[in-house]
Order: sequence, then C-alpha cells, then structure tokens
Amino acid sequence: MGFSQNTKGEVQFQTPFTDHTNETKAIKKISEHLKDNLIVGLGEGTHGTKEFNEIRSEISKQLISKNGFRIVAFESSYGDASFLNEAVNSDVDIKVALKKYMTSIWQTKEINTLLEWIRTYNKNHKDKVIISGFDTDALTRSAEILKKSDNFGKDYSDIAGEVQKKAIVQDGMWEKQNDPSFRLDMKEVIKNGTEGYLLTKKLDSLYGKKMDLSSKLALEHLELGFKIPYEASKKNYEVSRDFIMAEMIKNIQSGYDQKMILFAHDGHVALKPILVDGMGGYLKEKYGNKYYALATSTVLGTYSATADPRAVKNNKYTSYPLPKQLENSWEEKLGSKKNENYFVDFRSSNEEIYGRAFKMRLLGYNPITPATEKFTITEPLKLNECFDGVIFIKHTNAAEHLFAE
Repeated sequence: MGFSQNTKGEVQFQTPFTDHTNETKAIKKISEHLKDNLIVGLGEGTHGTKEFNEIRSEISKQLISKNGFRIVAFESSYGDASFLNEAVNSDVDIKVALKKYMTSIWQTKEINTLLEWIRTYNKNHKDKVIISGFDTDALTRSAEILKKSDNFGKDYSDIAGEVQKKAIVQDGMWEKQNDPSFRLDMKEVIKNGTEGYLLTKKLDSLYGKKMDLSSKLALEHLELGFKIPYEASKKNYEVSRDFIMAEMIKNIQSGYDQKMILFAHDGHVALKPILVDGMGGYLKEKYGNKYYALATSTVLGTYSATADPRAVKNNKYTSYPLPKQLENSWEEKLGSKKNENYFVDFRSSNEEIYGRAFKMRLLGYNPITPATEKFTITEPLKLNECFDGVIFIKHTNAAEHLFAE
C-alpha cells in the first residue's frame, strides 16, 4: 500500500530555504494548521540537523508575528534559558550567551539566527517573546534565581543557599559522567537529590505564595529536578524525565498564560512513548487537541553528533552520514513520494497509509555505533497516532555548530 493522489492536509516546499517567496507561502500554509493550538511541539528526528532547525525557526517566526505565540521553550534547563532570555533582551553577543547558558545541542548558527530575530522583534514590540526551557539537566542557575530574591530575610537566604549547594552537586555529577574515569555514586545522587527536594518543598511552603513568577518557576524547576532521586529514595522508579519536562511545560504555560512553542526531540513531543516516555502524551492529557505534536524526518545526508555520553554546554560535535534507510520503515515510505519535501497534517489528511505500522529511526545527540544502533529503531508504530503531523525533508545536512573545531 502506498500514497494516493489525494494531498489533503499536505504542503510542499523546497530546500535550501533561499527562495523566500515560495518558502513564505509554504510556512504560512503549515502555520495555518498549527496556529489555533495552545502549545505546539516542534520535534526533530535527529538532534543535529540543520534543516530541522531552519524550518522550525521559520514556523516559529510566523506563529509569533501572526498568531500570538509568546513563549519559545527549548529542551534545555529552565534556569539557563531564563538567563539566555535576559541576554536576548540586552545587547550582549547572543553567540556568547548560547555557549554560556544553553545545552550544546542548541549552540548552532540556525538557533542563533532565530534568537537574533527574536531580539529584533522584542525591541519593536511591547508584547515580548519569552525564551524558556523545561529540562532539568542543570539546576544551578535556577538556584541563582532564588538567591536573587533576597527580600524574605535570613531564613530564606539560608535555605536557598543550601538548595544551591545541592544543585551544584547534582549538576557536577551529571557533567562528570563525560569523564571516562568518573564513577557515579548512585547513593550520593539519591541522598543529595532527596535533601534538595525536601529543601525546595520547605521553601515552597514558607515563601511560595509570596514569590514573583520567575522565582516561583525556578523553585518549581528545582523541585522537579530533585524529584527523580527523591522518588528513587522511596524505591519509586516510575517518575520519568518526560513526565518531569511535561510538568515544567505546564508550569511555564500556566504561569505566563501564553501560547507556547517547544523545540525538542521527536521522541519527547510524541503523543505516545517512542523509545522514551513521551512528554507529549502527558501534555495531551492536560491540553487535549490544543496540543499539537509535529515530527520531522529525513533519510539522506548528514547529521551532527557528539561522542560524549551526556549533553552539556561544551560537547564537541562531528558530522556523520545518515545511516542506510531501514527496509519497510517510515523513512522508506515517506521518502518514496514524488515530492521530496513536504508537511502533512494528520488531523485533516485521509491518507490511510499514516494509520499503518512501520518502524522508524530516531537519532539523539550521539552517533550511531553497532552497539547502539538497536536503541535508535522503534517498534512498528502508526505515525498518525504518535504525532499530529510530520515534516519530511529527503536530503538534509548536519547542523552548523557555532563552536565547531
């Protein structure tokens, strides 16, 4: 079974994104399918694809300038992104701020270009775009935000200082895992995280209702960041990273009460678990059809990846050829269409093939090796059950990292 001639819900476009007239028309048509949602998850089939970053940036610009979206949140730490937001609304070099505050995945020329556009937009509009983050891989800067709130007295400062110490320890244990000689002490992770979690709960009970929004979100971020080791201390291993990220997204969206764009991996924005738990499923429970999960996929070209086991701020990236497409996979099916680059909205498309089950390959920030390849291939899945739409670009290139050597 293949594709029919019916193209309902489909938008074709060209790459590279240099023909701005045709590109703008296509982006407008794609955005029409997204604009009425409260949260739009813009996924990426690899963490290192230039065109995925470019087309998501163009969609974001349209949703911001024409459709009232005011939050752009990344799969990166809330506290770090908050400092990046300050930098975007100043005159500092955004490239320097990206290196200082954002996970290396996002330190690309494509994301820098988007942030430069947001800076210009914010200078010309009172209703500014907010840069945010929802991951918990780094907690220290959220603790710094709490420390700034020094109007609650000595007891508050003392507790916030203790929280900061726990955050620094947890972040350090994450970053040190890129050192092959480092051996993680899980007992220490659990002990430190449990103490940090209890301290954040204490701060929340005593001062939470008095905090400004930035501090409240930082506290919620810290609480969620310490939650997994805390739950592990109670022998509860069911709380996932995707659950935590979804909770943080809900906090950010409800706190600002604004429409929101998410930049994250396909596996995270997905409506059902695909290799990972899928924060999109939790968002679907909360927002229903006001949450839109958009996947991106490719099959030919190159992608960038790091050999480091943990994504931090100073990873080094290398370009790799995309692996050979799997037989009887979604990449094979999507790549067999006459049109090489297109968007399909599953909510309006009546193509039966999207309801059939095929394997799919998802690449993270690590290169594929014979030992890890099996972890990139999904069980057969129905694309229209896991996502609300897909952007397929047949030929893609590695993301252009700002600090590549």
